Amino acid sequence: MHCDMHFEGGATRNPVWRIAAAGAAALAIVVVAACTRSEDKPLPTDAKARAEFIDAYAAKLGESDRRQLSRFMARLQAQEKAGGPTPTVSLTKALELQRDYDKAVGEAQKRYQEQLAAANAEVRVNIREQSLVRDDTGKASSGKALRYVLDVTNTGKRTIDKLALRVDFRDASGKYQASVPALELKGPLKPGDAGRTTQLLPLHPQYQQAILETGNAKIVAAPAQIAFADGEKIDPDAQLKSLETLSRARIE
Repeated sequence: MHCDMHFEGGATRNPVWRIAAAGAAALAIVVVAACTRSEDKPLPTDAKARAEFIDAYAAKLGESDRRQLSRFMARLQAQEKAGGPTPTVSLTKALELQRDYDKAVGEAQKRYQEQLAAANAEVRVNIREQSLVRDDTGKASSGKALRYVLDVTNTGKRTIDKLALRVDFRDASGKYQASVPALELKGPLKPGDAGRTTQLLPLHPQYQQAILETGNAKIVAAPAQIAFADGEKIDPDAQLKSLETLSRARIE
C-alpha cells in the first residue's frame, strides 16, 4: 500500500495522523467528562434543587457518609437561615469539611470532659435551703427571688484562691429555667475546708413561672474555673467556650 506524503509550507499532512488525532481528542473529551463527576460539581444554590441533588446522591453513600452529609446540610441550612453566605462546595468537599468539623468537636468535647472531671475532683458543691423571698434589688419583675445556699468543700490537696461555678436551674420536669454562667467565689479555701454562700436568683414571670409557682427548682452547680494559690488553674469554661465557638463557625 502506497500513501502519498508531501509538504506544504513546512507542515506534514497525514490522513492516518489526522484520524488518530481526532480519536485522541474524542478520548480527551470522554476523560474530562468522566473526571467531572456529580460529587465534584458545586452544590446547587437553590434550596429545592440542592435537596433533590443531595437525595439522589445520598442513596449511593454508606451509612456513615450519609450521617455526615446530613449533619453538614443541617449546619448549612442553619447558616443560611441566620443570613450567612451559601458556600460553593462540592459533595466531596462537604464530606471532607464535615469530617474535619466532627474531629474538632470531638477533640474539644474530650478536653472539656477532662477539665470538668479534674475540677470536680477538687471541689464538692451541695445546694440546700431553697425558698422564695422578696426581691429588694429591683432586678425581678415579679418582685420575688429564689434564695438558695451553696456549700463548697475543697476535696483536693491544694489551696483554692478563687472559684467560679456554673449554676443551672430547671423545673420539676427538667425544663430549663435559668443559668448563672460564672458565679465567682473568693478564697482562700484550704484542703478539707468548706465555705458557704447564700445567693438570690431574681425571678421573672415570663421565664421562671414554674419556680414562682412551686417555690423551688432543680439546681445543679459545677465548677467552671478553679484558680489555685500556687498559680495553677483548671478551666472547663474555656473548653466549653471553644465548643460554642465551633458551633458558630461558618462553613467557608
